Amino acid sequence: MERSIAELFVILSINPEKGRVCLDSIHFRYSLTGAIMMDYLAGEEFRVEGKRVVPTLKINDDAIHMLFAERMMKSTRNRKISYWIGRLTNKSRFIFSEMTKSLERERIIRIEQKKFLNIFPYKRYWFANISIREKLIEEIRDILVRGKQPDNKQLMLLGVIEASRAYKLISKERGEARELRKINTALLKSDVMTSEINQAIREVQAAIVTSVTAATMASHASH
Repeated sequence: MERSIAELFVILSINPEKGRVCLDSIHFRYSLTGAIMMDYLAGEEFRVEGKRVVPTLKINDDAIHMLFAERMMKSTRNRKISYWIGRLTNKSRFIFSEMTKSLERERIIRIEQKKFLNIFPYKRYWFANISIREKLIEEIRDILVRGKQPDNKQLMLLGVIEASRAYKLISKERGEARELRKINTALLKSDVMTSEINQAIREVQAAIVTSVTAATMASHASH
């Protein structure tokens, strides 16, 4: 897993046959923001104290990093993880666009510009090399099916998978998603999550779930 957690999550979420994200919009958008937070946590660009983010991000030339750094470093107080996930998910269209353009530059995917009824533009995302996604799925299954011990980065990705309910993306047969979730939730609650960094992983994952739940309830209330 050499790539960022957010990149891995995007690669996993794109359906290679349909050329689009195959998770529902709310789960995907909030989980993508959470995956980026996981990356910055892994890079020690913030720490979690009392479920609040203490940022140390430095602005660089990466557009997504710049967005997060500017917002978080300008805050007058340390805020809860769920606050930042909710606030920054408002920029999810920009975040996804930047990430897919980066993956295209690396020749992992190809972005196809299309129009519905020759009027309304939309995009499709096709893998240049599907083996990258297939290898990722097998690495995840090595942990959940074959019992391989995960490292911190893999635990972070597993936390995002749980938050986004993305188990169908790694299932090989009907009904397997439920069993994979049972294994993963047990893993995320087990002794492998006892260290300080892993406690922070758990708190970020919980904040993603909280944000998704709140957004889902708000969406239902508006209908």
